[in-house]
Amino acid sequence: MERLEAKVDELAEKLGRIQNLMPGCGLPAKPKDTKPTRPFADYIRVPAKAEVLAKLHEWIDGRQRVKAILYIKAAVEARVLEKPPFVAADAEFPGCLGSKSLYYAYTGEPLAYNDSDDLDEITNACQILTNI
Repeated sequence: MERLEAKVDELAEKLGRIQNLMPGCGLPAKPKDTKPTRPFADYIRVPAKAEVLAKLHEWIDGRQRVKAILYIKAAVEARVLEKPPFVAADAEFPGCLGSKSLYYAYTGEPLAYNDSDDLDEITNACQILTNI
């Protein structure tokens, strides 16, 4: 019985050390990547940055996830925008882009959009952004 109590005490001590690393998890705390290193506007490649940013806000504000990411993809394809990291894009359009993995899947994959309406919207947005 004493061996069992000693083992329980040993495990409790180990658990206490683990909880001191990061309460409730047992793993050391990892800093979260939430602050952009550069503002979103720095990723715009053309001199008319304000116009491009205003147009993107007009299209993206009020849309959610894939339908919002579509316009960032169009701007990248029109070569007016260097693909910004999720942190910078999410800081500029908070709550519109969904998750980090969704953002990278839809901005990075050439065939991510297969709906003809979405493809038409990307084409139209590319033409508008190219003419700015």
